[in-house]
Amino acid sequence: MLKKILIFAVVLATLVSPLLPRVFADSGAWKTSVAASAWDYDYFRVERLKLDSGTSGPFAFNDAMFVVKTAESCEYPDVCGQVDLTIFKDGGALEVASVDNAVTDAFAQTAQDGRFIYMVPSDSDDFWGTIYEYDSASGTIATLFDVARADNSLSFLSFATDGDRIYTTTLQSDEDTGDVESALSVYDYGSGYEREDFTYALSAPLQEIVDVQDGNALVKATFDGGYEQLWIVNQTARSVEAIPDTWTEQGADIVGAHYLSDGSIVYFRNFRLWSYTQGVDETPTDAGGAYLTWFEDVADAVQVSGDRMAYIDDENGLYVSDLDGVHKLGVATDGVFNLTQDTIYFQNDDGDYVGYNFQTLVWETRAYHVTDAYDDILIGVDADGNVWYENTTNGRLLNVGFGAEPVLSDREHAYWQGTDDNVYEATFSPLLDLVRNEVEAFSAYNSQGIYLVSGDKMWLIPSEEVYFTWFDSWDEVVKVSQATINVYLETSDYEGDLKFAPGTRVKTVSSAKVYVVGSDYELHWIVSETVADEIYGSDWNQGIIEVNDTYLWKYGKGPNVASGNDVRSI
Repeated sequence: MLKKILIFAVVLATLVSPLLPRVFADSGAWKTSVAASAWDYDYFRVERLKLDSGTSGPFAFNDAMFVVKTAESCEYPDVCGQVDLTIFKDGGALEVASVDNAVTDAFAQTAQDGRFIYMVPSDSDDFWGTIYEYDSASGTIATLFDVARADNSLSFLSFATDGDRIYTTTLQSDEDTGDVESALSVYDYGSGYEREDFTYALSAPLQEIVDVQDGNALVKATFDGGYEQLWIVNQTARSVEAIPDTWTEQGADIVGAHYLSDGSIVYFRNFRLWSYTQGVDETPTDAGGAYLTWFEDVADAVQVSGDRMAYIDDENGLYVSDLDGVHKLGVATDGVFNLTQDTIYFQNDDGDYVGYNFQTLVWETRAYHVTDAYDDILIGVDADGNVWYENTTNGRLLNVGFGAEPVLSDREHAYWQGTDDNVYEATFSPLLDLVRNEVEAFSAYNSQGIYLVSGDKMWLIPSEEVYFTWFDSWDEVVKVSQATINVYLETSDYEGDLKFAPGTRVKTVSSAKVYVVGSDYELHWIVSETVADEIYGSDWNQGIIEVNDTYLWKYGKGPNVASGNDVRSI
């Protein structure tokens, strides 16, 4: 039997250890994420975060992973429109108070130039609020722009970002007639120049910026009676142009409108997908595909990633539109799918969890539905609500909990909503990144010797201790004839005695120093208990293999391990 030691299936245990209560940071400051309860395992740790009731999420947009709850500053929560935002990264929590609730709107995030940008409304008579950007790489927040409030302004409507320019729309009253109208302005925060003269007033009382590209703001205007229409406002030419044939019937809607990289615009009007390129098309063209489903909320039926947009029809047919047109990929069970930068994941009508890579044009099948990806790390959930972690480089697979829609904040942390409505955090050991080859064990019927074979190499397993760092039980040994063993020895490179598997902790009887065996099969000293706890968890001192002083002379010495990240390089 072939043993792929890279794959581990770990069932969630039930022992709970109480920790210190979680204390949120002040707005704008990071705090270590500490939970009320936790579970420790060999390769990961799960914590139930102590969050306030009513917390929603987790959400993942533009490299930010966060949860929200109704802002504590809201005097009337039902109509407040503000949330307290908590961002998670590297096991830390960053709380930002009183953020505009558009932060959870996928289409509002699409308009932010691929960056995580949000607004904190102000109570001042001089400003509508301040726009900020969160940088996931550095974990810092930068102030971009204070949105000024004019004397005749009535309310703030929307904003979008294009490079160093922020476009805003507001509702105001005409200074001469008193009529209610909406206006659009732009501010260049790189130079500090505000185009106050770039303010276009339309008779539409509502004007939402849905996307911006190369100085062109794509605006959805809503007129009296509920009629909608798309407009292009050119900041450079200072022109306003309605897109032909986008005027809707009363009560109908335009959704998902956004720019593609080639300057074309795609959008749904009356549930049908349309495409339009300014200066090329006289009128929008039917983009093909099927009608967008009217049985699901738009936020659940449409996803956008770069130049690709995925959506489902009323029979859960799954379509992807891109620069080359519209393509049907199959049927998504229950209408559930997940579009990432290069791959789309869903459960097909055969019941298989599949993914299609747009770069390689290759289909893949997994044991779970992938809900998020970070580099080579996947997270997902199966039909029974089991949450799965997978390292696609070395094939390690872990069942880490139960819940729905898990997301990754970085390669070491995942979050999901549990079946008890609590938010859970999993922290993955860097040991999961260690590469170990596909191996199998052989023994002759009439011999006690056991050999490990990997590729064109072969080793003798010298002891039970070494064997069980590679395999889970004796059942993994394949019994063969001595003649078969001899053929292996003749055709393989014999490497002598096998060493402990990568990730094994080992020490000598006369020393307190604990080493980890790297993928290079050298010894790497773990320099402190704090580092050991980071890698192995609070029970790091359990399961250490103790050998006599001369045994470790077989191993070379590699660089010390002073942090979890050091493990990935050994």
